[in-house]
Order: sequence, then C-alpha cells, then structure tokens
Amino acid sequence: MAKETSQEQALQSVEKIIRQTRGKFSPEDAVAETGYSLDAINSALQRLLELYRAKVVMNPQTGSLMFEFHYPLQKINKKTFNEILYNFLSTLWKIFTVIYKAATGIILVFYTILFIVIIIAVLLFASGSDRDDRGGGLRIDVVLGGLIRGILQGLSLMAWTGTLQNVTDPSGLTYKKYGKEKNSGKNFVQSVFSFVFGPDNPKPDPNADAKEMISFIRQKSKGKLTAADIVLLSGLSYDKAEEKLAEYAAKYKGELSISETGTIVADFTNLLNIQAKDLDGGKIIYYYNEIDPPAEHTGNSIGKNLLIIGMNAFNMFVSYTILSSATDPLVTQGSYTLSPFLIFALGWFPLIFSISFFLIPIIRIPFTLSYSSKRKKMIMLKKVFNAIFTQPTEKLTFNQIANAINLPKDLFDNAKHSLEKLIIDLRGEIQIGEDGTPIYNFEKVKQELSISQI
Repeated sequence: MAKETSQEQALQSVEKIIRQTRGKFSPEDAVAETGYSLDAINSALQRLLELYRAKVVMNPQTGSLMFEFHYPLQKINKKTFNEILYNFLSTLWKIFTVIYKAATGIILVFYTILFIVIIIAVLLFASGSDRDDRGGGLRIDVVLGGLIRGILQGLSLMAWTGTLQNVTDPSGLTYKKYGKEKNSGKNFVQSVFSFVFGPDNPKPDPNADAKEMISFIRQKSKGKLTAADIVLLSGLSYDKAEEKLAEYAAKYKGELSISETGTIVADFTNLLNIQAKDLDGGKIIYYYNEIDPPAEHTGNSIGKNLLIIGMNAFNMFVSYTILSSATDPLVTQGSYTLSPFLIFALGWFPLIFSISFFLIPIIRIPFTLSYSSKRKKMIMLKKVFNAIFTQPTEKLTFNQIANAINLPKDLFDNAKHSLEKLIIDLRGEIQIGEDGTPIYNFEKVKQELSISQI
C-alpha cells in the first residue's frame, strides 16, 4: 500500500511541476524539485505521457532530453466542441439511417407490388358487371404482416457486407472497398440502400496506425523509431508526430535517447521478440501509397438507378392519386369512403416515403462534390509527398518534383499549394539558388529517416 501511495504522490508532484514550469522541464528537474528517485519520476512521466499531449525534445543548451507538455494540460484525443457536436449529429444520422435502411428496400418493392395489385384489382372490378359484390377485399392484416416481415428482413440485410478488397485508384494509390455480392437479391436491396445513402465504405480500424507502427519497428527499423518515421507512415505534421512518438514510447515501453545529430529516437527492442509466424499484424503502407475511396453518389449502375427511380416514381404517383381520390366527392360518397387508416397506409405514408427517397440523395449532392474536391487535393498532396520522400536528394526544385510525378502543367498551381503545406508540416526550408530558382530543403526529415533505415 505504501508503494502505491508513493506512486500516486509522485504523479501529483509531477503534475504540479508541469503547472509551475508551464509544461517544460527535464526528469532531473523533477527529481531535484521533489526528492523522488529518478525511477519514480520516470514512471510518473510515462503515465502522464499516456494521458496528455506532450513531446520529447532536446534541450539545445545541455543536449539532454526534456519534456514539453501542452499547457494547460490537454488529454490525448480530447474532443473539441465542434468534434463533440459533429459526433452527436453523426449519431443522430446513424440512428435515422438504421431505421430508414431497415425499411427502405422492402417498402419500395412492397408498395410497388401492392400498388400494381391494387391497380389490377380496380381494373378487374371496374370491368365486372356486378359492382356490388365486393367481398374478399383488401386484407389489412396480411398487408401489415408482410410489411413487418419485410422490415425485419431488411434489418438482417443491413448486417451484410461484401468481401473487403484492395483497389488501385487511377492515380496509382490504393484504397479498401467492399466487393460485389453474387447474390442478386441482396445486391438489389444493397443497391436501394446505396441509392439513398451512398455506398458503404469499410470502417477504419482505430488501432491501424499503432499496428502499422509496430510492424514497421519489427520488420523494417530493427526497433528504432523517429518522428520522421511516423510522418512517413501516417502523414502527420512534425509537431503531431513528435507527440505521437512520446505517446508510443510511454505506451509500448520504448527507451528515448538523442542521436549524434540531435534527433529524438525511441528504442523498442522489447518488441522484437517474434515467435508466432502466422499472425498478420499491421500492414505497412506508406502515407503516399493509400487514399480514401473515390466519391460515388450511389455506386450503382445506370440501369439499377433507373429501375429504382422508376419504382419510386410509380409509388409516388399512385399514392398521390389515392390521396387525391380520397378527397374527391365523387369517390368518397357512400360505401366508397376510405378509412383514415387506409388513407394513411396507401396514401400519406408511401407518398412521404417516396419524397424522402428522392430528397435525401439530392441533399447529399453538395457533400459528395465537396468530398470529391478534397480527395483530389489529397491525391496531389500525396504525390508531392511521394516525390519528397522517394527522391535521393534532400534539396529539390519544383521542376524536379513535377518531373518525378509526371505532373501536367495545368496542375502546377495545385502542386505548389500542396508543396507550401508540406514545407510547414515537414519543417523544410526554402532557399534561393544562384539563378533565383527556389530550392526546397527537406534535410531534417531525410536525415531522421536514415536513422531507422539501416
């Protein structure tokens, strides 16, 4: 119990030091301030690095390690107000889509068939000589039973997904996508879902970056990891990559040190014990080789979209006709009056549903266009990123970058915008050559990469 109290006291003491120093101090400073052992301080720091945003840097005066915690303290992955609001709205949207998807495909097909049957029945009834014989009318219990069974079947279809595939984009980058299902019944229902909400894309693995980093350590770098390696793997800015390095060092018990060039290096020799050969682990895909799936508004063929549009337009027309007829004095006289339930079941409900069926895809159009625009910019950024990391030299002119990625001249401005962003994110420098040509120097990131790529 005494040991646990001592650890808690050490943790509280280091938190107090963070407030006193505004987040910047060395482990030795904490030892001198508290009188605790270096092991106790390092243990407390390790725990705090798992909880709060921080990075480990070199003290330029002494050449030793020092910590820079964000001050005031900020928890790792803490959500901003905008992120919380976005998550809340996303949750509401997911609830809506679950309910809507459960019924959408079944209701579309169900009402199309039902309305066709009703039209045929009306035609047969109208052509009969005995208009008073209306026995064997519409069985509402059968209608509701079929609709409920269809919705339950829709819920089961929502759980279905295709086989996950790696697809190569025309840009040369790869992304993950669900493959096509051979079962035509499921395929059509999924096509109805896609028409309304867009195609389903694979959900990202929240641990993918960590697994990729560990695979990189075990397979590529012999236990060494720098902030530049994290940039190469994830595309994070240098500032965020340094925070991630400190977080990984605390989480996976890496030993931090400073190289001869002043680079912070995390040693994860403790993770190199490889016994099982059959486990997949994380797949190493460098940042410039992967991209999000392309923007597809429905993901369906033109034929399927036309079929779905035709079915829904038919339902909308018939339900509107039923509603109009229900208020027509010639139709509502005497025994022809429709009950309120039938007016809702055959009129209002399918009409509102059909309108929403068209309205939701229309509302999604600007979001699809925005996603497509952002994706094009991201592809350009990754191509420039590729040229920076794969060219053997640290100093590059824009023409060298453009030639490396076979860049058309009409895309030069877009590439320059991407390059300006990467200069900041990668802590590069812009120098001017003797002929006045700008030279982009990425010496820092290239030198740090050489530490792990031995």
